[in-house]
Amino acid sequence: MIRGPESCVCPIQEVGPAVSWESACYTSTVVLFMSILESYINGRCDLADPCNRVKNADALEAAYDFVVAGGGTSGAVVAGRLSENPQWKVLLIEAGGDEPTASSVPAFVTAYWGRNDTDWNYVTVPQEHACLSSGGVCSWPRGKMLGGCSTINGMMYMRGNPADYDGWAVNGATGWSWFEVLPYFLRSEDNKEIGRGVSGNYHTKGGPMPVQKFRYAPRFAHDVVSAGIELGFPPTSDLNGETSTGFTIAQTFNDGGSRYSTARGFLRPASKRQNLHVLLNAHVSRVVIDPASKRVTGVEYIKNGIKSVVGVKKEAILSAGTLNSPQILLLSGIGPKETLDRFNIPVIKDLPGVGQNLQNHVGVGLEFILNKEPDVPELSWQSAMDYMLNRNGPMSGTGLSQLTGKVNSRLAPAGGRSPDIQMYFSGYNAGCGDGNFGTNFEDKRTVSISVVALQPRSRGYLTLQSGDPLTPPLMQPNYFLDEHEVEVLVDGARIAYRLANTTIMREKYGMEPIPGYASKCPGGGPNPTDDYFRCLAKLETAPENHQVGTCKMGAKDDVMAVVDSQLRVYGVEGLRVVDASIMPTLPSGNTAAPCVMIGERGAEFIMTRHQLFKNKFGADKPTATDDSKKYGEHDSNWAQWDKNWNDNKGDGQQWDRNEHDNWDRHPYYHGTWHTKNQVKYQPSR
Repeated sequence: MIRGPESCVCPIQEVGPAVSWESACYTSTVVLFMSILESYINGRCDLADPCNRVKNADALEAAYDFVVAGGGTSGAVVAGRLSENPQWKVLLIEAGGDEPTASSVPAFVTAYWGRNDTDWNYVTVPQEHACLSSGGVCSWPRGKMLGGCSTINGMMYMRGNPADYDGWAVNGATGWSWFEVLPYFLRSEDNKEIGRGVSGNYHTKGGPMPVQKFRYAPRFAHDVVSAGIELGFPPTSDLNGETSTGFTIAQTFNDGGSRYSTARGFLRPASKRQNLHVLLNAHVSRVVIDPASKRVTGVEYIKNGIKSVVGVKKEAILSAGTLNSPQILLLSGIGPKETLDRFNIPVIKDLPGVGQNLQNHVGVGLEFILNKEPDVPELSWQSAMDYMLNRNGPMSGTGLSQLTGKVNSRLAPAGGRSPDIQMYFSGYNAGCGDGNFGTNFEDKRTVSISVVALQPRSRGYLTLQSGDPLTPPLMQPNYFLDEHEVEVLVDGARIAYRLANTTIMREKYGMEPIPGYASKCPGGGPNPTDDYFRCLAKLETAPENHQVGTCKMGAKDDVMAVVDSQLRVYGVEGLRVVDASIMPTLPSGNTAAPCVMIGERGAEFIMTRHQLFKNKFGADKPTATDDSKKYGEHDSNWAQWDKNWNDNKGDGQQWDRNEHDNWDRHPYYHGTWHTKNQVKYQPSR
């Protein structure tokens, strides 16, 4: 039988809310079994991790050097990295609580969706051309807890196409080309499979985030990879490496059969640092800015219905995500003047781009039946025992969600190296069950394929619905405003149908589209028309949770740019945005890994600005009077830094370009400081 709760070094405490299994599994018959299973999971030392859990700050100091708003995918990285300097006091404010223990089980990937204490439960305004089967309203689950979406997502590790980042650099995000961002992907990565399917030319070890395949994948997933080879796509075990197209079982953020969120990777190791305070269940409402100097002085938050303000000595960092960071900026008086005037918010900085440029991956949902595959439950007492004792079996993976493929449509960029379609799969899930192996083998298994357009041209926007910070923003993605995405999806849906009709899928599984699926769309059947797929994309839309762009990074002369290339908000001193909202365009793939990269990059910008030039008198500005010889450097370089500061203090970007050049020539900070703080330095050029 399954072992009871273990005796751990530190006492286990219940973390986060229990799963509402009746709503999560949509049937009351599973509640008893799933509740018992959850209680055993909560008692496992490796999953509960009681010795390293982040403690909620009982009392805050009046001011901190840095205040990070949002402990999600990027915010956890920023707070963890900044707290590595013991001289800085860092406060992280998170709207939700700590990660529930059960969220670390890969199979429970959707268990915390759709509830107000762990999910923002955001929905779009009704769409004219999308999500029509649900009245035009598209659901956007967003994690509301430490780790954010890295605690509720599918954990897939995808970086996107190199051309995505080269496009950023060409269009005004100086310093963000592929070869400039790659070191920051590597900085966080601890790849467990180098030499076993992935190459050390594209991956590394030693970072705080373990990356590897799940311990278990259904046989069907492996056969889909074979089917892709039959279609002519090259075999690959790594879509982040040399091969950019094909089907593969993806690497994910996981270790030892459990999820690895950024809170687990960056905050738990920092949990005992005295200089890091974490305030949970507190909603950041606005940034307090001196209207005369345009400098951040504090961050306002709401906890238990009470508004409070904490002071900021150096910088406030918004890492609240693509949907919440622009809302906080607007409530702070930063954004389009007409919007601020409409809600009687005093204008601090008229920035028309705040909330604009909203993008998300969008796809079409296809449903298939496997006529030769009985619908045997993946979760039973036997598979539960395999997970509890060995961290193996169906619960140690996400079913078919770990399977993916990237292909080129006929509309893809020339050259074939920038695929514009990604396929996601669903089925064989072990997230729900009543403990029985199953006796009715007459029912046939079904699987779904979401065909997603990776390079959408449609742009939406986000704005305020109210001056109340607890009221969700209005979200208008404008899905299929540009017909380009629809045509890409038509092409992708045909490839998916061809995949289902390959020899292995047809002969081994009897795979075929579910008869009568989306009968409201004319032209369906065995040989569907293009119009059928166009209708299907608008009826059974598959919106991803890859929202980006609402605080766009760009050049100073870009009217839509909100932050510069070092993620500083234009026109406001001491304020940065470090999360997915700064992406000018979507990466061609999942956004979790890019968000970790952005967190790493943003943290280094901040550390470089405030640590590199700290002189013995406590000033942030370098001076030629520092005793730099003890750091093994020449006085001339200090003098040059001082000259750069004075010559360029009106142009922060130019000063930072000059200081970055000098950074490479300063051996103390280049080597010793990073070694001392265990930060792997990678040149960004």
